[in-house]
Amino acid sequence: IGHHVITTVQMDFNEFKVSHSTQLNNIPERYWDALFEKFSHEEYDAGNYFSMMVDGNKWKIVVSNEEGLKMDNSRGIFLIDHAWTYQPHIARNQLKRIPGLASRMAMLMDLDGVPLVPEVQEESNMEEGVGGQSSVAPEAGKRLETEAPGGSCGTGMEKGKYADEPSDELVDKVYADEPSDELVDKVFAKMWEFGNAYTVSNSSLPVWYIMDELGSRIQHSDNPSVAMSVFFYIPLQMAFSLIWPLRDLDYEDEVTRMYYSVVGDSELAAVCHMLPWSREHSLSLNDPLWSQLDQFVVPAMTERCKEDLPSPDVVAQPPSGPISMVYTDLTLVKSFLTHPAFSLTSTEEKAEILWLCEHFKQFRSLRPNQFVNQYPCENVVTCKDLLVEVARRAGHSQMLPPWFPVSFNLLYELPHMVREFLTRKERNQDNVWIVKPWNLGRGMDIQITDNLTHIIRLAQTGPKIASKYITSPVLFDRPDAGGKVKFDVRYVVLVPSVAPLVLYSYNVFWLRFANRPFSLDNFTDYQKHFTVMNYLEGVELKQIHFNEFIPEFERQYPNHSWKSVENKIHQMLREVFQSACSRPPPAGIAPSPQSRAIYAADIMLEWTPQGDIQPVLLEVNYSPDCVRACKYHPDFFNHIFELFFLDPTRQSGNLPVTRLL
Repeated sequence: IGHHVITTVQMDFNEFKVSHSTQLNNIPERYWDALFEKFSHEEYDAGNYFSMMVDGNKWKIVVSNEEGLKMDNSRGIFLIDHAWTYQPHIARNQLKRIPGLASRMAMLMDLDGVPLVPEVQEESNMEEGVGGQSSVAPEAGKRLETEAPGGSCGTGMEKGKYADEPSDELVDKVYADEPSDELVDKVFAKMWEFGNAYTVSNSSLPVWYIMDELGSRIQHSDNPSVAMSVFFYIPLQMAFSLIWPLRDLDYEDEVTRMYYSVVGDSELAAVCHMLPWSREHSLSLNDPLWSQLDQFVVPAMTERCKEDLPSPDVVAQPPSGPISMVYTDLTLVKSFLTHPAFSLTSTEEKAEILWLCEHFKQFRSLRPNQFVNQYPCENVVTCKDLLVEVARRAGHSQMLPPWFPVSFNLLYELPHMVREFLTRKERNQDNVWIVKPWNLGRGMDIQITDNLTHIIRLAQTGPKIASKYITSPVLFDRPDAGGKVKFDVRYVVLVPSVAPLVLYSYNVFWLRFANRPFSLDNFTDYQKHFTVMNYLEGVELKQIHFNEFIPEFERQYPNHSWKSVENKIHQMLREVFQSACSRPPPAGIAPSPQSRAIYAADIMLEWTPQGDIQPVLLEVNYSPDCVRACKYHPDFFNHIFELFFLDPTRQSGNLPVTRLL
């Protein structure tokens, strides 16, 4: 976390330009030489130009250099350190365990109960101002020639870089005690106003950071005086924020930046995006701006469907020989496809069946006797944002069906989500939401929160879906875990045809369990709120087979037979795929006589207000992880291939599937 121990790597100016070329494109070229020198010599000279001051009840940064700061000053670019770098799912633990971090963040954020200037007992050798602070807050407008303790947070705390360092007595007092849970909770709730995020090229996960006191106290303006950009300096493997003037600045001019660019957004969307920092102008439910709220925006599916659709005149020729050749890039298929009617080949040209993990796009390239395990435009169910639209179609009058949670595409529908949040708040309804990226799986970058600011900031880091969190899940009693835990079930759906729609469900289903008793708190506790444990090291992966689960479930819930629950699941799956196929491509799955596909539907069970059990669809996965399926049911792929590619007269007749449509 934070900044690493620095090991300087020598780099000349040309190497600097080449290795940072993409980032330098965002920075005026006149500053490149000075930026290289400041990085090379770790030159933090912002203190020569700027000071912090308190104006009324807020901080602000002003130009303290009497000569001002001119745009043509080639050295007028400055490094801002990052006080804390973190991933949200471990942020709470860091606040609790890293000495001084929570205290420093509380002061930086001016939390209630934490004075602007920490109170310390004055001693005869302490002066007011530089090197120490008085026990009362400074008068409005008085400059503070020091920052609060610390510079960057790693194994320890660096001290201030802009002016004189605070006294050791101050550091010791502020950082001595372990923070209380209350303080950690306050910081965690407030940090979304101060955090920013960036991504690096080898990762799709955003990295969050909070700038040091100077950077964090630069106020927002729609007409900012400085530009700011995050910059990852490769030799140090560290990120910094950079600021440079957008116009000539005079002595005592305020330094401001734009917190979030809302160019092109409607006025309502712009106001929603700025809510984290404009609480004095909070958006009420009777605000006239809501008149701008449009109907739900349908995602531009044409931009997302890049497949070459099959010819409408193609006539598929099912495999007729005794053995069909199969090409696959999946190790599990290579290992477990042992049916005598199929044989593996190492080349696609010889194959009659292509069973691929990689996304297949060229459907017109298939020979008439060649099949593939994908449908054109199947992303309408496998992409989380498009699945929301499919679910809405299955409902009535833009109302979602009972098997899908209230959900919003935050790229298009942030104002809709904000209105729903405010409405639920006014009605004193629970307001816990789960925010997921469109295009990531395995639980990555999924966050649970009841904090609207948190949701808005996540929406600003890339495409996200916000769904109402299931707060009344059906739980499973695990004595080994200390109580009742969340669980979900995975049903495998087999689709041999779209036109007409033919649908099967595999009779074996799979279960995933949380490892800690469920409660509506501590939303960053992964093992309490999530069930995907098979990608985490050192974490228990609870295994209960479906035939063991059913009698235990019925023992725990004697008024609810599993058969009745499964009937509801099957009906839900029918409605999902009927809706997905109800419109022509790209808004729906395209008919393709040469396509077959399996999908994994992840489902949770929820208690209704009437005490019934309602299945809720979480997501649909293409090319699902079948490790457990093959481990415990070695004929899994044999069954699938037999159903998809053999004439009924050649099928065994006892395949473990249930026809739904």
